[in-house]
Amino acid sequence: MFGMAEAMGRSSELWKYDVFLSFRGEDVRKNFLSHLYDSLRRYGISTFMDDVELERGEYISLQLLEAIETSKILIVVLSKDYASSAWCLDELVHIMKGRRSNPRQLVFPIFFYVDPSNVRRQKGSYANSFSKHKSRYSVNKVKDWREALTEVANLSGWDIRYRSEAKCIESITREILKRLPCRYLHVPSYAVGMGSRLQHISSLLSIGSDEVRVIGIWGMGGIGKTTLAKVAFNEFSHLFEGSSFLEHFREYSKKPEGRTHLRQQLCSDILKGNDIEFNSLDHAVKNRFRSKSVLIVIDDVDDIHQLNSAAIDLNCFGRGSKIIITTRNMHLLKQLRVEESWSPKELNGDESLELLSWHAFRTSEPPKEFLQLSEKVVTYCAGLPLAVEVLGASLVDRNISEWESMLQMLKQIPDDNIQGKLQISFDSLNKIQKDAFLDIACFFIGMERDYVACLYPDIVLSVLMEMCLFTVRDNKIMMHDLLRDMGRQIVQEKSPKNCGERSRLWHSDDVISVLTKDSGTDAIEGLSLKAEVMDVRYLEVEAFSKMQELRLLELSYVNLKGSYAKFSKHLRWLSWHGFSLEYIPTSFNLRSLVVMDMRYSNLKRLYEAQEHPQLLKYLDLSHSVQLTETPDFSYLPNLEKLLLINCESLVLVHKSIGILHEKLVLLNLSSCIKLDALPEELYKLKSLETLLSRCSKLERLDDALGELESLTTLAADYTALREIPSSINKLKKLKKLLLNNCKGSLSDGIDNTHSEKSFSGALVLPISLNGLSHLSTLSLGYCNLSDELIPKDLGSLSCLMDLDLQGNSFCNLQTDFASLPSLQKLQLSDCSRLQSIFSLPRSLLSFYAENCISLERTPDLSECSSLETLHLNDCLNLVETPGIHNTKVLLRVEIERCKLACYNTSKMILEGWVQRNRGGIYLPGYNLPNWVSFKGKMPSFSFTVPETDNSDPVVGFTLWTHFLGGVDDSHTFPTAITVKNHTRGGAWIHKLGSSPWINSNILTKDFHLETGDQIEVEGDCDDSINLETGFALTYNAIVSSDLNLADTQFINGQDVLSYRGSDVNLICNRKMFETEVIHTGFSMDGENGVVSDLYACSILTETSRYQENTQQLMDESHYRSYRQMILRTLMGGICLLALVVIVVKYDDWVCK
Repeated sequence: MFGMAEAMGRSSELWKYDVFLSFRGEDVRKNFLSHLYDSLRRYGISTFMDDVELERGEYISLQLLEAIETSKILIVVLSKDYASSAWCLDELVHIMKGRRSNPRQLVFPIFFYVDPSNVRRQKGSYANSFSKHKSRYSVNKVKDWREALTEVANLSGWDIRYRSEAKCIESITREILKRLPCRYLHVPSYAVGMGSRLQHISSLLSIGSDEVRVIGIWGMGGIGKTTLAKVAFNEFSHLFEGSSFLEHFREYSKKPEGRTHLRQQLCSDILKGNDIEFNSLDHAVKNRFRSKSVLIVIDDVDDIHQLNSAAIDLNCFGRGSKIIITTRNMHLLKQLRVEESWSPKELNGDESLELLSWHAFRTSEPPKEFLQLSEKVVTYCAGLPLAVEVLGASLVDRNISEWESMLQMLKQIPDDNIQGKLQISFDSLNKIQKDAFLDIACFFIGMERDYVACLYPDIVLSVLMEMCLFTVRDNKIMMHDLLRDMGRQIVQEKSPKNCGERSRLWHSDDVISVLTKDSGTDAIEGLSLKAEVMDVRYLEVEAFSKMQELRLLELSYVNLKGSYAKFSKHLRWLSWHGFSLEYIPTSFNLRSLVVMDMRYSNLKRLYEAQEHPQLLKYLDLSHSVQLTETPDFSYLPNLEKLLLINCESLVLVHKSIGILHEKLVLLNLSSCIKLDALPEELYKLKSLETLLSRCSKLERLDDALGELESLTTLAADYTALREIPSSINKLKKLKKLLLNNCKGSLSDGIDNTHSEKSFSGALVLPISLNGLSHLSTLSLGYCNLSDELIPKDLGSLSCLMDLDLQGNSFCNLQTDFASLPSLQKLQLSDCSRLQSIFSLPRSLLSFYAENCISLERTPDLSECSSLETLHLNDCLNLVETPGIHNTKVLLRVEIERCKLACYNTSKMILEGWVQRNRGGIYLPGYNLPNWVSFKGKMPSFSFTVPETDNSDPVVGFTLWTHFLGGVDDSHTFPTAITVKNHTRGGAWIHKLGSSPWINSNILTKDFHLETGDQIEVEGDCDDSINLETGFALTYNAIVSSDLNLADTQFINGQDVLSYRGSDVNLICNRKMFETEVIHTGFSMDGENGVVSDLYACSILTETSRYQENTQQLMDESHYRSYRQMILRTLMGGICLLALVVIVVKYDDWVCK
């Protein structure tokens, strides 16, 4: 836990924002700034921009100053009139002052159509502004302004004059992402004392070395092992090719599904989302691991068998990998023979005092009148962070006498009794709060908060959270092991020897002992038992007869016999999975029941005549496959949530459901396959927020649908709906509408696949959807929609972010998608009749239109300035994708089996991605060119960067990969090629998918190549793959001047076929190149049954002199040299997968 002054990086500093934008509003706000802000937010970068973040009624300057101080990165947009604003200049002074006092705060200038020298010396428009300032402001203030401008103008940043705004925004976003951690794990809000500890971990791991290191962090619970591991993960993960934090390893490894989860998470994290079906980490997966430098944290292991059962092999990761294991068991680390083990020391006095102060007073130091009391409290905590946190949280807003009372209690507890000290916080709770804490500790850890919240007043759980007695993660209640053990120990200490006298029973041996010996008493308030631990088939209900204060009962597949009248009348929670009876016995008194969880039961109906549970709020009968009807809801007037998932025999929802019009918020009828109608009374549910129904026989929604005024989610996908009522437009709060696969009844004998379905009709939508003003997700996939059935005003849904129109029958999609300002994902795949699309929006991030076999042309993709993912596979007649070469941030493209592949994608390489210094595409290639300097076989080869005659610096490289034979299922197909510089450190990773395809390009460090550097090229495949790789260096002479034309043949006319297979360059005009050389001379046909591909990417390196070259590359004269280079790749022999990656990167992108 870092101290406030020693916070390191985003993982530990209390930054409120990632980025603060300083600008002169009138100059740049509407266009450049709004696009930059959107780009940053799209990548999840928390950004402060004053017209977005400032709240009305607050004093603007104070809030701005606070925002500056709590932002990690500050971007100053220096425009023509920036200096005319005294407000902006004051802001800049504060920014530069903060930079000087906190070196971890970064400042970057953007010179927005102004000369940096004019800013530095206050010339031009800046001089005019300062001539006015002299007469209005003091000499000292003007002097401070000038110094701040000079200082910021001397920093590295971006000069907008020499690059397009879009490219500059892309570059800024990329740089900001580089400066922020790759993945951020949550750590406690107030982290103290972690600076030195983190340095020690870095030393133990030998961060930056090629050595594989496995270290252990061991110690008692509550000492901060997991927190330290998380901080280390946040701090170092960006230095590795992959990283994974395996939390709660001990708990997950106990069950088969948990072990599978651990393996899946590890593969997903390291292999970046590649789908792998496995029951263990097999040879192929481990081979892919061996090529990667990774950071792995395995948290909370206490037995070597847990690692073995989860099939986690610590020896299968690549050079430079680091593995951290946290445990309470020092012997485990000895068994694993880890390189180093370390036990974190307790917090010292100052650290403990600071941590206590943050929790008790929300400041780094206690008030003077509480200082001595605080020092005494932390003395009793013995440096244990958890004890300090819990005691501090329990002392919030307490007066001095209450602090003194706390100290008196601490004096009576032995120094080594940590749980006794934690119990002081428990003792400060009232009766209801204590009961809730003990209930959670014994029964509810890992359950959803909303589920548990039904049992207690809202304020009770809030108090427990504020006192750090439990946390909520992913809506699940979690509790530290020490607190859980403390709660259970409190229960056990009430009756150490007699289980029947304890208030709560959760241990199976204790429960079975009490039930079989009939030794229960009124003391028992809660009990949990699962059938898999039982040796007997049935238990007697009589065994519960003495537990008349029982409130909480959890049984799983337990069979009882006898009269249920003997159960307690005070049951509030009944969870009985696998209940074996067909109805709940009439004698079972459930009058106090609040939560009933009867999943996987044999119930045919809930009950016959009985005293009904009128207090019931939560009812879950999911997977009760014999249930035919719901209960009469008039007896359940307080029901808020009803779950009936996969009740396959359900045919009737009782009409009394309307009585819940002010209570019911969730109704889940998913996969109730026999339910064909909803009662009219259901539409009276004014309070209903979520209605989920995948009822395949449901054919109709009533026109009263619009009366569900609170509805935010309507999922009616996979139903037999034929028409959506127009009243849906009344649902002003609706955010998610899912109607996939709604086309009426399936025709008989039709294969149930998307591509071969035939339906008797199509889903009929309202003519207009303009009433759905808050709709963000709309799914209409496979609804057999034709052109006339698409609502004409679909383009009016201003909040729509995700639109699914896959598998429909329209031909000409006339919807003006460009008018959807929020749309980020558009899916049109499997629309076999689709011929044209009218437009696409600028906001689009992902566009899927695969298997659209009639589509010949996409809209202008250059309008999609945010497009990152483009899938156009199997569009057999697609011949044109205009503007694709001008897309700004495109990361992934798939265009296999399309007519445009060779022509248009070649054009992309030449006209688009080379210009913007990044990108990629696959094309067929042939032999390795003669000019490739270094060649070798995978999985790896090495070479030394040679000297050149002219001492030209290396500015990049071209990487080729040549598959000499096919790859079948028995081989490990390479998913990445890594270029490592062992002399200077760093690696460049080129990732492929299963196609193969490029997912992303990652620069793990600044990557430099200089004479004498030792370079290694690795592929994550085994040596059974017949894979040849070539590596050619690119020098500044090639970038800044034309290529040597000695081996160049000028041609005039269109006969180019005779040049195939030669090693000469073809020089021709642009039109001929596009129509003849590419289109005729080098087709996309895969020869010898193998399709091989070409990737091209250009990134300029750091060195100020390359800035001019970047501009010159856009000129036609310099274009020709790149055209020649690409043409060489398209000539030659057999089966080449050419991965052309011209890596030319640079830091000094500022014009100074």
